[in-house]
Amino acid sequence: MNLCKILVLQRTDSWQAVGMPRPASAIAPTSEVTGLVRIEDRAKGRVWIAEYRRADRKKVRKTLGLAWVRDSGARTPRGAIVWRAGAGPKPADHYLTPKEAERALEDLLHEERRRPRREVERQGRRTIEDVIAAWLEHSRTVKGVTPATYRSYESVGKSLREALGPRALARSLSVGDVKRLQREMLDAGRARATVHHQLTSLRRALEIAFKAGWIDGNVADEVEIVPLPKVEPDFNVLEPSQVELVAEAIATVPESELPRMRNGEVWEDVAEKVRTTRLLWSEVIRIAAYTGLRIGELRALWWVDVDWSGAALRVARNAPVTAPVGNTPKAPKSGKARSVPLIPQALDSLRRVSHLGHATGPGDLVFPSLGGGLFDGGRVRTAFYEGLETAGFEHLRTKPNPMTFHDLRHTFGTIAARVFPLADVQAYLGHSDISTTMRYAHHVPRTDAARLLATGFASDRGGAGGPIGRSPAQ
Repeated sequence: MNLCKILVLQRTDSWQAVGMPRPASAIAPTSEVTGLVRIEDRAKGRVWIAEYRRADRKKVRKTLGLAWVRDSGARTPRGAIVWRAGAGPKPADHYLTPKEAERALEDLLHEERRRPRREVERQGRRTIEDVIAAWLEHSRTVKGVTPATYRSYESVGKSLREALGPRALARSLSVGDVKRLQREMLDAGRARATVHHQLTSLRRALEIAFKAGWIDGNVADEVEIVPLPKVEPDFNVLEPSQVELVAEAIATVPESELPRMRNGEVWEDVAEKVRTTRLLWSEVIRIAAYTGLRIGELRALWWVDVDWSGAALRVARNAPVTAPVGNTPKAPKSGKARSVPLIPQALDSLRRVSHLGHATGPGDLVFPSLGGGLFDGGRVRTAFYEGLETAGFEHLRTKPNPMTFHDLRHTFGTIAARVFPLADVQAYLGHSDISTTMRYAHHVPRTDAARLLATGFASDRGGAGGPIGRSPAQ
């Protein structure tokens, strides 16, 4: 680590110089506030680091900016480099010369000396509980996260409070504490994605605390957080005939599963509701595979969204399964409405749904629960997995990368990519980035690829440079 020779600043404030009295506990003692600046090498270049001690004896490190310096050739008694300003004009204003770094430190120390002791003591008492609460409130009010996202944040906050101690002082949290938390989570077998999410959430929470003046630096910024695992490029796809087999398996209710009365006879009124529900679920599976809608978009689909004459489906709302009961559907994940073409199989499926006896007004749900509300996403998923097993595809659920309900969306994307340009598939699926859609390009069979490539190697166009090397005959 390179050091620069900078004076430790311990000057008195002006009110002392003119002999004005200082309230006993109002202003931080000047003698306790000291500091220095040093240069450290970072990936982005040399930077100025201020190190100072606050009035409450807390040591603080703060990055001041990039350093515009050069080696003067002189050394301190301890062998550290004495830096001079770099040659020529600075590349940008945020680069600091040694004198500018000194002034920046002096400003920090002056501000710290002028802080009332009561404020120092009050801010220093903020706990991890306070930090997490502030982060959650900021997420809810400023960021405006969805109820489902907020609930997930609450879960993260609970884990962080338990791990760090809710009453622990926020200013006592160190870089080592954050590193230790990450290591313990990984050693406990927590998924890397979970560890990444929790540590980045802690970093955001500490950033809010820092901006509020509760802490003097975000120690999580100094920790290399484990990256998110790479997305598995492979996924499961059903062919259209397989989709039909699974849907039929879901629609078929075995006699053994029908509700019965005490005398053993089938309770027909209830059994009819069971059959209707299973038929509805089977059509949910078909529409998911034939349109690529997410499960939340299927839950929020209205009959007004079905364009029978234009053979298209408008996707304008989303009701995530993680949202609280009674929550109002929101815009699709991309934030924009989209239109998806309806193939004959999808149109037939929707016609069957319209004859199941549910309300079919413009504002009625296409796939309602028995009570007329949003269907239970968990029960539909379970029905899909049972349908896979009944249809003879149980191996798709037991392999290392098991099939999920979301793979029905991948089914649509993969089959659509066989006949449409990827830009069209992107629009149908509502992807904001074409790179997300590109995953389906790897699943498009190119049986003519070898033949087309062979034509490219079939003849030599030649060139002005003549022969490049010897032929085997030479």
